Amino acid sequence: MKQCARRSLVLLALLGLAACQRISERDFVGDWQSARAVTPLHLAANGEWELRQADGSVLQYGLWRVEGKTLVWSVRQGERVIDDPTPVLAVEQDMFSVRERDGATTVFRRLR
Repeated sequence: MKQCARRSLVLLALLGLAACQRISERDFVGDWQSARAVTPLHLAANGEWELRQADGSVLQYGLWRVEGKTLVWSVRQGERVIDDPTPVLAVEQDMFSVRERDGATTVFRRLR
């Protein structure tokens, strides 16, 4: 019984560490392929993002930042800047996932 209780405490501690994982901009800098788009996404260290075609031309761009455990995408629409906060669900070296406003999950895989 004591051994089972110890295992449960260790498991809870590990889960707690995963839940408390700090994320930073460094985790997201690079080139990514979204499960929802054909065009690769480039996240620059200076906080800019771009959707680039194969020929290098830019289709869309804006700014991005991390606020706590949320990735915030900013896009200019006319005179206004629109923020689109997406909670980060998971971050690994070669992938990350976010929750979209409609409740869907989008997975991004790092391009090499």
